[in-house]
Amino acid sequence: MKEIDLKPLHPKNKILLYSRYVLSKLSWHFTITSIQKTWISENLDSVFKQYIRKWLEVPISGSLSNIYLTSNKFGLNIIPPSTKFIQCQTTIRSALKSSPNESITHLWKSTCNHTNTQYDQYTSTKEVIKSFREVHEDKLENRLKCQGSFFSSISKFSLPQVNSIWPTCQSKLPKNIFNFTIRYINNSLPTRKNLQKWGLSSSSECSFCLKPESLLHVVAGCSSYLDRFTWRHDSILNFIANNLPSEHIQTIYADLPSFPNPSIITGDDHRPDLLILTKDNCLYVLELTVGYETNLRNNIQRKYSKYKEMIVEQKKKFRP
Repeated sequence: MKEIDLKPLHPKNKILLYSRYVLSKLSWHFTITSIQKTWISENLDSVFKQYIRKWLEVPISGSLSNIYLTSNKFGLNIIPPSTKFIQCQTTIRSALKSSPNESITHLWKSTCNHTNTQYDQYTSTKEVIKSFREVHEDKLENRLKCQGSFFSSISKFSLPQVNSIWPTCQSKLPKNIFNFTIRYINNSLPTRKNLQKWGLSSSSECSFCLKPESLLHVVAGCSSYLDRFTWRHDSILNFIANNLPSEHIQTIYADLPSFPNPSIITGDDHRPDLLILTKDNCLYVLELTVGYETNLRNNIQRKYSKYKEMIVEQKKKFRP
């Protein structure tokens, strides 16, 4: 781990080396060893967590539960050495139990003591990982209400299509933004509210509006940052508008200076962010909301209600 740490690599590549090289090197030793799982947890897991926190810049107060999850649940799909140890022990116990050789089967029976039976409960290595991740999902859902708020909201409201795209997008981010996303997801960024909780600040007040500076407040709640929120919204909208494939598109109307305004078609009362008019006279309406995860469903319903009548009217003019 120390050698990996010294290499000038992106955090995701260091984690990849750990998963594919370090754990692979340990597998044989974990399979034949007589060491107890407790020793692995106390000694090797602590080293693993130390380096993972360093690479991802997660403070000691930040949970690592989210990074253990699969990538489609916004995790990094990694496991600590102790879980790999359980997998290896499960493999050897299963091999002994299912062996056609009676002597080997007898060896399995004779070693069914309190230490080994904990591994006999698993039928496969996949079941070991599934059980491990279920524990951490439960931890995020029910025990870490603050650090698990992102996971809880995304689990309830996000689309599977978005979840599958996220790992690819995240892996292409530069180191500082990659680490920012990890800390955002587990709410361990140094907001004033967190700093006060960690004993590093005497106040949780936002320095601009004096309200409690939580992650929600920073991302979408501070009235002093409305211009910044608008800039963020328009930057994303501009990226979408400029990167749409043009093959079947006749005109893009966007609420941006460099595009025809959607009000040309819809009027000023209900002006969505983006309209896409195709060559076969179909009109697609896109409304962008850059909000906080806990508000996803409310934002969707609000936008749907706002433009419902407008969509009905436009269906009379364009192909459905």
